[in-house]
Amino acid sequence: MQNLPTAAVYQKEVQYMPWGILVAEVENFIVKNVPKDGTVLDLLCGTGYLLVELQKKRPDIKFTGVDLESEFIDYARKEYPEIDFQVADAFTWNSDKKFDAILCTGGLHHIQYDKQREFVRKIASLIKDDGFAIVADPYIDDYSNEKERKLAAAKLGYEYLAATIKNGATDDVTKATADLIPNDVFMVEFKTSVNKAKPYFEENFSKVEMRKTWGDGEYGDYYFILRK
Repeated sequence: MQNLPTAAVYQKEVQYMPWGILVAEVENFIVKNVPKDGTVLDLLCGTGYLLVELQKKRPDIKFTGVDLESEFIDYARKEYPEIDFQVADAFTWNSDKKFDAILCTGGLHHIQYDKQREFVRKIASLIKDDGFAIVADPYIDDYSNEKERKLAAAKLGYEYLAATIKNGATDDVTKATADLIPNDVFMVEFKTSVNKAKPYFEENFSKVEMRKTWGDGEYGDYYFILRK
């Protein structure tokens, strides 16, 4: 069971976490690059924040959001009834149609390490031949053993917490950010390194573009723009 904040707190996090920088960049890319009347799927969409912001700027796009957390989807449906939000496990959810763009922002680390490669393969299978995917996540420093992984997770968590506090976070968001440290150290969540994740993208896509929005050295927030 993952130690998640309430839907209301989750919705606020983007205002204070460094993650908000990445979300803004992804939003801008989608607005500019999805064709008119296109389709966008968001896997592990959370409370639907990104899709709602996108709909404000691109109401012609048909958006679908999928997340296993019923509280998050209930929140999204209540606040944004015009978007198709579905309660389902993104890993097993499927569709008989393909999409112009697929998003997975802050979702990969909710998939267990031994299933992340398969999940990226699933994303690739749902994209139109001329479409693209964006997979974004906070990544830790590379590691070669369990002690190094724990230290890298603790380092990312501390830096994330410090940046969030500096950004003026409310106490509930600060608490939720602090909770990420034990989540990552003890593998309630499964953050990995860029070096370990990048091969998954390269195996399934012919064009892999990596962009970083926050963090010093290896760790930080990255998103990958992926095309077949």
